[in-house]
Amino acid sequence: MLRVKKGPQQNPKIFYGWFVISGLFVVAFVGPMGRYILTALSPFIMKDPGWSRQTIGLAFTIHFWAYALFAIVTGRLIDGIGGRIIIFIGGLLMLVGLTLLSAVQQIWQFYLVFGILLAAAVSMAHFVPITVLVRKWFIKKAGLGTGLVTIGMVSGFAILPPIISRLSAHVGWRTVCLICAVGFGTIVMLAAGLIIRKTPESMGLRPDGDESSSNERAKSTLSETSDLPKDPLSSTTGRALHDRNLWYFFTAYSVTAIPMQGLLGHVIIWGVDLGFSTANSGMIMTALTLPSIPVRLLAGWMGDRFGKRKVLILFNLYAVVIWLSGWFLIKDTSSFLVFVILMGFAYSAPFSLYTPLLGDIFGRMIVGSLMGVLTLGHGIIGGIGPYVWGWIADKTGSYLWNCPISAACYVIVVISIFFLKTSSYEKQA
Repeated sequence: MLRVKKGPQQNPKIFYGWFVISGLFVVAFVGPMGRYILTALSPFIMKDPGWSRQTIGLAFTIHFWAYALFAIVTGRLIDGIGGRIIIFIGGLLMLVGLTLLSAVQQIWQFYLVFGILLAAAVSMAHFVPITVLVRKWFIKKAGLGTGLVTIGMVSGFAILPPIISRLSAHVGWRTVCLICAVGFGTIVMLAAGLIIRKTPESMGLRPDGDESSSNERAKSTLSETSDLPKDPLSSTTGRALHDRNLWYFFTAYSVTAIPMQGLLGHVIIWGVDLGFSTANSGMIMTALTLPSIPVRLLAGWMGDRFGKRKVLILFNLYAVVIWLSGWFLIKDTSSFLVFVILMGFAYSAPFSLYTPLLGDIFGRMIVGSLMGVLTLGHGIIGGIGPYVWGWIADKTGSYLWNCPISAACYVIVVISIFFLKTSSYEKQA
């Protein structure tokens, strides 16, 4: 019998997992800006202190490499001490990191603060902890739950960069960093402390709010330590590492980051090169991310309804088409804006499904550790994207040649997901 612990849940008719979703939504809204604040600030940093696209791109790459290493530790700690503490520490590091970023004068300081310290902060307050916590609280509605919290992420992308760009044009990017340090760090710590909880079991509950554990045992669909069938595809991290499915997953999750992080790191500079003003350049990020808000929710629902693997293939094929179209059609600010909006429907939708599908295949109890492994590839391999994008733009004078390279990356992603074998449980979810 589970011992019911007292917690902040006041209305037993509302599963507390939905309150956790609301807290994770808030974290997702501001947490990624520990990284993507640099996207909004890049046009200003290119003037003061005057660093190049390649220098800024390398800062992103160092950040992703460090983030990948930190994420392994973060994933393990989430499975151990829980995501609530991890997210709180991430908020504290964000406060310190953005404060120090406002004062950097030398390139090595820039690389140390943004590349290392803020990478640690983001690893604890971004994709890994928020999606893993959703998967620990939900099984049947994991896709929907992940879609909801990642809407918080893209909402932050849509709303915050224009504000950051506009403020930077008036008061300077260093002052804006200080404002964001206090605001973002405090919000993350409050959400972690007041709303988020470790697991449903820590509150005497069960995933999805299921009140009858005896019914589950009668159906013999779940083991005592995992939400997978009694003979799961892989039930421990060690076994999972020897499963080819994990490495198909690893390939897809790593390669998709090359174009995605390259785009997110340079999309504002690309727009400024084509004619957008620096003060209004943050609106480019809004155009990219706003369409992805309903699509993330739709992708999560579709994954729960029709199968996560099929929906992942669909959205990644769409991305191939958009990248190839952009290569031929981007000529000016208008065509660029159309491309950015269409890409908004493609680039982020799969991230409503990766973590839920991973949990379906390998089990809820080790999904944090495995997300750490996948994020290693996402950061180390995908982290080259921002540097390569900056290098190509500096050498050719245009970002266009990144389009066919990005399309090729998404073809690799589609092939990897196609060979992924899901369990029978995933088909039932």
